[in-house]
Amino acid sequence: MYPIYSLDNAINSFFKTQSTVTRQQCDEFAVSLAGEPVIPAPIQGAFSYTVIAGAKQSRIVQFRAQNSVLNMVILNLAKAIYGQFVAACTYHGNIGRSLPLSVYVIEKLPGIAYIQARCLYGLSTNPSLEAASRQSNTVVDLARFFAASWKHRQTLPCDVVEAINHDYKHKFDLLSQALPSRFTENLRRVRAELSLLFTSAYPLVLSHDDLCEMNIFVDPNSGHVTGIIDWAEASILPFGISLWAFENILGYMDSQGWHYYNNRHKLEDLFWQTFEEAVGRISENDRRAIRVARMAGFFLRYSFVWEDGVRKIPAKESDSDLRYLDAFCSTGDNPL
Repeated sequence: MYPIYSLDNAINSFFKTQSTVTRQQCDEFAVSLAGEPVIPAPIQGAFSYTVIAGAKQSRIVQFRAQNSVLNMVILNLAKAIYGQFVAACTYHGNIGRSLPLSVYVIEKLPGIAYIQARCLYGLSTNPSLEAASRQSNTVVDLARFFAASWKHRQTLPCDVVEAINHDYKHKFDLLSQALPSRFTENLRRVRAELSLLFTSAYPLVLSHDDLCEMNIFVDPNSGHVTGIIDWAEASILPFGISLWAFENILGYMDSQGWHYYNNRHKLEDLFWQTFEEAVGRISENDRRAIRVARMAGFFLRYSFVWEDGVRKIPAKESDSDLRYLDAFCSTGDNPL
C-alpha cells in the first residue's frame, strides 16, 4: 500500500530537509510579493514550497531549494515552444543565507493536477462515455504538446550530444548489472539501439524531465490540458525520452499493480494520429527510434531512486517504482 499523502507532512519535510528558512518567513515574503491570503498548494514538490497568493488567488509564489532552481533561459524557451501550456514566471532573488531558497512568482494556470482529476473521475478500467471523452481530450492535447517539441528542434554542440550518449550508455550498463533478470532483454535491446537517438536526422527537443500526473494540469470537466508546470529539470534530449508520461494517461497504479484502461489502444491510436496530423508523416526510421526512446525513458524514469536525497542509485526489488517497470518493461512486454 502507498502511504496516504499528507500536505502538512510534505511541507514539514521540505523545511526540515531543504532549508533553514521557516515556513512563516516564506509566507510573509509571499504576502509582500503577491498579497494576502497565502494558501499552500494542495500538492507540494519534494524540493519546493508552493503557495497560492493574492486577493484573487491568481499568482503562485514558489520557494525552491538550491538543487532545484529554475533555469530562466530554459523556462523562456519552453514558453516560446509550448505557448499557453507554460505559465509566465519571474525570479525574485533568494531568501535566507544558510541553505537559501530561490523565489519565483508564477502565473496561476487554470485547472487541477491530472492526478486529482483522475481521482474525481473514479478509477475504473472500463471508463464511462463521459470519462472516455475527457480521456480523449487529454490525449489529443498531450499529442499536440509532444508535436510542438518535434517541430521546434534544438541543437547542441557535438561534444554535449556525445556526453549525453555516453551518460545513457553508462546508465544502461549499470542497470543491466543491477536490475532483476526479467528486465535484461529489453535493457539489452535499448542499449544496442541507443545510437538511433543520436543521429543528425533524429530531433533533439526541449524535454520535460518530470512530466508526471502532478505536473500536468487539466480542466476537470472537459479533460483538456490547461498547463504543464515544474520545468526545473527540463533539458534538451532526444525526442521521446519523456513519453512515459503518455503511458500514465493510459491506465493507473493501485495497490494491486498497474491497470490499463480497456480503451487503451484506441487512445494510443488517437495520440499518434493527432501527432502526425501536426508534424506530418514520420519515417519508419523515426518510428523505430521513437520506440527505443520510449523504452529508454521508462528505464531512466523508474529504474533509479534517490539515496538520502543526494544521488540516484538503481532501484531494488523492494522499491515501488519497480512496479512500473514490471508493467512496462518486463521481457515480453512492450517489445521494441
